Amino acid sequence: MATGASGRFCIIGAGYAGNGLARAFAQAGIGYDHFEATGHVGGNWAHGVYDSTHLISSKDSTQYVEHPMPADYPTFPSWAQMLAYLNDYVDCFGLRENIEFDTEVVRAEPVDRTGMAGWLVTLSGGEVREYAGVVVANGHYWERNIPAHPGTFAGKQLHSKDYRRPADFGEGGRVLVVGGGNSASDLAVEAAATFGRADISMRRGYWFIPKTIFGIPSSEWDRARVPLPVQRAAFRVLLWLSHGDYRRYGLEKPDHKLFAKDVTVNSTLMYHLRHGKIRPRKQIDRFDGRTVHFVEGSSGEYDTIVWATGFRTRFPFLDESMFVWEHGQPLLLEHSLVPGYANIYVFGLVAPRSGAGKMISLGADVLAEIAPAQRMFPVPLSALVARRVPARSSILAGNAELLARLRLLRRVVRGHARRARLLGGGLAGWSARRAAAPVPSALREIEEKVA
Repeated sequence: MATGASGRFCIIGAGYAGNGLARAFAQAGIGYDHFEATGHVGGNWAHGVYDSTHLISSKDSTQYVEHPMPADYPTFPSWAQMLAYLNDYVDCFGLRENIEFDTEVVRAEPVDRTGMAGWLVTLSGGEVREYAGVVVANGHYWERNIPAHPGTFAGKQLHSKDYRRPADFGEGGRVLVVGGGNSASDLAVEAAATFGRADISMRRGYWFIPKTIFGIPSSEWDRARVPLPVQRAAFRVLLWLSHGDYRRYGLEKPDHKLFAKDVTVNSTLMYHLRHGKIRPRKQIDRFDGRTVHFVEGSSGEYDTIVWATGFRTRFPFLDESMFVWEHGQPLLLEHSLVPGYANIYVFGLVAPRSGAGKMISLGADVLAEIAPAQRMFPVPLSALVARRVPARSSILAGNAELLARLRLLRRVVRGHARRARLLGGGLAGWSARRAAAPVPSALREIEEKVA
């Protein structure tokens, strides 16, 4: 049986983003239930990082606006400091008592076809609760992505999420790290420091940005509202002065524009490459026992492969066919609204070029304002917003761009709310006309699925 919770919302996940949202809902007086599948606050910071992890963004750009990090924290805090900070945040705002730990949401489904009538949420214990809406903040660093290659590798294999300390590399000392992102760079350096040498395999060229430029954290350079082409040009000059031609390090030249894909923020990989401690390898072609063959014809013998190959975005508790997927990511309006549906919001599915603190703080406040506004409209709010802003699948964005788009979302919703108050009884007809306006081509597939 479903237990009613009229007007209450369900928040899924007590990590960096989910707790920021809970704070905003609590301060706005919005009733909510908060579920966390594990027994800990902090999400990936509690169970998915290695012992030597430090932030790649500065503490100033990572901290919540409403709760600064301790003054004695270094510029790039450790994972333990970050986890302590997240726990302090929860306690400071009195959020812990409302978190139901060790309680997984196994199913969330709309009461009607679009969610206008609310959502039914099934918990791991079998209980079903009814909510006005659902906010998905389950994070995107938990379903491991491990690519498949022909043949069988006879040595040890582990994903970066399962690595904690050098002992996890296993015996033998011949380590191949696969990937070109932040974790791959860190673990290749750690393996080289442990065994004297390590190899790193990359399938393409990446942009590598040092953690500081002129002594200023790289994440701090993204704060000003500077057009992306100007940022790109300036950073390319700075990177050329810092690193020169990547091919001097044995790396491929990036095959994409700077910031078009995730960048790697690391100051030690290049050092180890030039000192011969890390050897770059091409993409893997196939396995043969402990021999790994690479696409250009070379090969190497290894005892351990570490897959630092990222994660897949998943919402296992939802019918994932409700989304239109592009390049492994769902189409969303301003990274939060699900086109064609009401009262469901995705929060935190963003990879900003700098720390996400300000984005989470402002985004949570915006969502706490627009989520209750849905009850003013007889059609999904997403259908109204879609006439002003396009749906996108990319999770990459600059911090200034993200903040500007959040403010735009707030203005759009406030504009619709003002019209609703002025029209009064004519609201239903006005909303219906707005929802029936020409549909952007990117949304047609989504709305056809809902219809």
